[in-house]
Amino acid sequence: MLFGTIIFAAVGLAARTWLAGDPRAIHAAFDPFAKPLDASSYTSMYTLLHHLSVFGVILLFAYICENHPPYAHSDKSYDRDEFFFLTALLFVVSAYTVHRNDGGKGKLQNSPRKEKDEDSKKRPLKVASVNPANEVLNRDQTEEWKGW
Repeated sequence: MLFGTIIFAAVGLAARTWLAGDPRAIHAAFDPFAKPLDASSYTSMYTLLHHLSVFGVILLFAYICENHPPYAHSDKSYDRDEFFFLTALLFVVSAYTVHRNDGGKGKLQNSPRKEKDEDSKKRPLKVASVNPANEVLNRDQTEEWKGW
């Protein structure tokens, strides 16, 4: 009921804005860099009502999906053999795709843990080249991001 009233008010304000020929409020509602709420500003109130309307439509969609499904609910069925087959298949595929890492050959040239002097601040760190065996982020990569 509340969101229906908000949607009705937002549509009314949008129609008023559109018919007046000044669509600034409508453009402001779709601006991702919104300004703080000003209760005396028409544009600001329209933006608030617009976003509350979108939130209300999302809640309505969630309610309809939860309480009025398009297909009837059915009983759950559990098949132990199918479960163990799919689990074993997952482990086999996982084991097949495991590959050996390069053993740390791709370390940083200039270790970021060393004491930094004036020359090291001017020189950029040389990062190891990307190797297909190092697809998963390792500790050196995450420490480089942290700046350690």
